[in-house]
Amino acid sequence: MVGGKIVSVFFVIAVLFGRITEWEHFPHYGGGNGIITSGEVVLAATSGGLLFSHYSAEENTLVPDSGWTSPGRLSYDRVSDVTRDDSGNLWVSMNGGGIDVFLPDGSKTSFNQIDGLPLNLGINQTMPDSFIYVATTQGLCIKEVGFFETFNALSTGGGLPSDNITCLSASDSGLYVGTTAGLVFLPRSADPHQESSWTLQDIDAVSVAAMEWQNDTLWAATAAGLFSKVPGQPWVRDDLFPSGNISSLAWGSGGLAAGCTNQCFILHDGEWHQYSSNLNGNALTGLVWEGNRLYGVLANTYADNRLSGAGIALLLEDGSWRRNLPDFGPASNDLRDCTILPDGSVWVSSNRAGVSVLTDQQWQQLGQFMTDINQNFAICPSGEGVFVSSIGHGVDWLSWQNETIDRTIHLNSSDGLLNNRVFCAEQGDETTVWFGHRTLEETEPSGVCRLKWAPGDSSSISFTDITGADGLPSKEVNAVLPEGDRYCWAGTDGGLAYIDIYMQTVRETYTVQDGLPSSLVTSLAQDRSGTVYIGTASGLAYLSDGTVTEVEQITTGVTALECDGLGSVWLSTGEGLKRYFRATGTLEEYTTFNSPLAEGTIYDITADSNRGYLWLATDHGFWRGRLGEGLTGDGSSAVVYPDPFIPGRGDILGVAGIPDTAAEVSVFDVAGNLVWRFSSSSREDIAWDGLNTQGHPAASGVYFLQLEQAGLESALLKFALVR
Repeated sequence: MVGGKIVSVFFVIAVLFGRITEWEHFPHYGGGNGIITSGEVVLAATSGGLLFSHYSAEENTLVPDSGWTSPGRLSYDRVSDVTRDDSGNLWVSMNGGGIDVFLPDGSKTSFNQIDGLPLNLGINQTMPDSFIYVATTQGLCIKEVGFFETFNALSTGGGLPSDNITCLSASDSGLYVGTTAGLVFLPRSADPHQESSWTLQDIDAVSVAAMEWQNDTLWAATAAGLFSKVPGQPWVRDDLFPSGNISSLAWGSGGLAAGCTNQCFILHDGEWHQYSSNLNGNALTGLVWEGNRLYGVLANTYADNRLSGAGIALLLEDGSWRRNLPDFGPASNDLRDCTILPDGSVWVSSNRAGVSVLTDQQWQQLGQFMTDINQNFAICPSGEGVFVSSIGHGVDWLSWQNETIDRTIHLNSSDGLLNNRVFCAEQGDETTVWFGHRTLEETEPSGVCRLKWAPGDSSSISFTDITGADGLPSKEVNAVLPEGDRYCWAGTDGGLAYIDIYMQTVRETYTVQDGLPSSLVTSLAQDRSGTVYIGTASGLAYLSDGTVTEVEQITTGVTALECDGLGSVWLSTGEGLKRYFRATGTLEEYTTFNSPLAEGTIYDITADSNRGYLWLATDHGFWRGRLGEGLTGDGSSAVVYPDPFIPGRGDILGVAGIPDTAAEVSVFDVAGNLVWRFSSSSREDIAWDGLNTQGHPAASGVYFLQLEQAGLESALLKFALVR
């Protein structure tokens, strides 16, 4: 008997979530660095991993098939070089991740700092020969047996003109070593420690990009042009070669090919012929001949670290290039913001390649529907679609119907935005969206702008704004956090502001004088108790009942914040991903050493608590971590969270693992006395602050939460309350 009546119950004791150990990486296999063939398979080294493709004679094109990335088959995602040795071993070099070697039997061997490679593992090229030679950004590494030994400008007495080794090429007599400061030769029998062993070639004080053998002639592509050398003769500059920034060279039955930025040249019968149609400004960073077919891998020259590459390409008989971009990932690895729609579709925007959406493990790249695909820093839901910003161009609303874009609406300053540089955006309610602006010129109007509309109806649009004249501490806005259609928190370069848009005023401001680690506010989030978390350029704080409290464990700049609805707040800093539990004051850290996450910047964090996922938009692609079973369920694995429940430190008690429907909730002590009762309209409304029915704090102890929902058996869930 409980509370005076007999009920049929079952007991559930479960752990809702723990440390994330399951991570999935969704990279973009673009930003090419090299390409080879292996039988019918074409392998491309890309910024997202190793891309596998094949040639389709029927379609006369290269068809992307699959990819390897990290976590998974590779130790790291950014592949800088790929090659096969005479034994059939596949050598995969990674810029920041060392070397993976895949043997024909499927086994893998990896080389990293433990094996003597330089600390930053900046591998440009691996060349397995009689020794293993590795070109790195910190010197030339050579391995005969045991460990790699690194040779740089200092250890060779200046024999190497630079520590940054860009490319390698072997001959019977020795090794040619290209650097950012010239080309040198090391005879096979020479001691690399001796300065006299190194012979500086006629190509000096200039960066060498690539080398390639054409029979007994060695070609070298440099920043000063294209050079060639035959045995016993000096290097000769090819004055007939058209101007071009050469990225790659390839010799085959079709001739010598040179890949440049937006250009390709092939040497036929002593003359250079241009084949550049449809390269669209991309650089041919890798070339390979397969018979008479020339394959290439491309990289955008305007994208940081070649993160938004243009995939793979085939040179057609008409002299044009047919390009293909893999569709099994987002459009870029340089991602900025993400959001989730009620239908479960996951949206992510990028710095240089528009917006992409993931539905049922299928990707769509939607840049063709946008006004501009560059600097898409903000994305947020509105109605049955999303708003996406493009710095300098305003925002686009993309209508999402039946997993397709059926129409778009473009808004800019002429429609009522303060300016066309929307840096952040968040939905207030069904009819409002809040935009935060930044400026390019001091005279530009800027601040926070609220859109009111019937989603999809452009005739219903109205804008209201808040600027410095209304009390905003800075016109440079980095984050907005709406509380419905009237109130909104704004994080600016000058502090935190609480906006009342109805009264056209700023009600409250908080700066470093009020306890913030810095007045430059970078990110905002709010938990179920109403506590506002404030990321700044110098750390993290939270605001509760008008008091700012600094989180002492966080002392570096915060780039993103997210409350997961499960009692914790996620944040990213220059030190990686962190999870803060305010109730206990504990911090959980995810680094490159204790998790598969790649080193880099996390620009946005989005928690899908219903499905139990955490999404990260980073400059290493899109990541998904498994939070746990999530809030949604059929009731069979219902659980109270957090447990233990520590009221007074920001915790609000909730229930996970149940349908999002109305519920009757009661809390009893171990003696069966009713402590609290509540009728909720949805799962999200189940929220107990630890006060009993008389409004007094419930004492520490063991409690039972009774849950009744239509169509489900009554459940009694045990938890602990700690004062």
